[in-house]
Amino acid sequence: MEDIYLVCIWGLAGFVNGISGMGAALMAVPFMTLFMDIRLIVPFSCLMVVVLSSTLAIKYRSEFHIKIILPALFCAIPGAFLGTLVLKILSSHVLEIFMAVVLIVYAIWNFMQKYTPNEERNSALVGGACGFFSGFFGSTISFTGPPLAIYILYTGWKQQKALGSLGAALIIITGTSCVSHYFAGLYTKEFLHYLLIGVPAGIFGMLVSFPFIKYITQETFRKILLLVIGFAGIMCLTRVIHYYF
Repeated sequence: MEDIYLVCIWGLAGFVNGISGMGAALMAVPFMTLFMDIRLIVPFSCLMVVVLSSTLAIKYRSEFHIKIILPALFCAIPGAFLGTLVLKILSSHVLEIFMAVVLIVYAIWNFMQKYTPNEERNSALVGGACGFFSGFFGSTISFTGPPLAIYILYTGWKQQKALGSLGAALIIITGTSCVSHYFAGLYTKEFLHYLLIGVPAGIFGMLVSFPFIKYITQETFRKILLLVIGFAGIMCLTRVIHYYF
């Protein structure tokens, strides 16, 4: 039954990731905690994100150029290092509360704004800032995607370009964590068993989502990203409440 649950969980997570570019781990992790050890869940989810992000990057490789996300990638490195240092001083739950407030307020505020389509824009400064916080919160509370999604919303990129960019960025940023998990000896036989089940399910869910993307308007895509960002904030808050109560 665990294997069946895993297929259903990652099939749905892959579908969500396919239309939003992120959110697979956010959706899957709470359900996996019901039957999997957290020591398996963290490296497993991390590698699954890399697999799904790679699928997106390959699918939309012609829609974007890697140079447009280089500022975010470069700034994610010092952000990750600083996050590791800050974690020695502050509790991760303090950071989760801060992240929850920022993401929930950001999502609500943007939902209240009237959507007006604008021309696409790039900003090395904004991209670098979002990349920095992606690395920072990725190394502290494992929330890499939301800051990058905020940058995507800022740029106003079309869906395919946004999905490809998110995929490429998450491969590199999340991939570094996967390497550290490997050298920490977390890739056990049980881990590989779950991986052989989760990867096909996740990719299948993502492939199912691709035909729907052409029917999603830019405004709807924006709302989907905001929902995922808001959900990430709620998850942060839930984790803190669960820990203390």
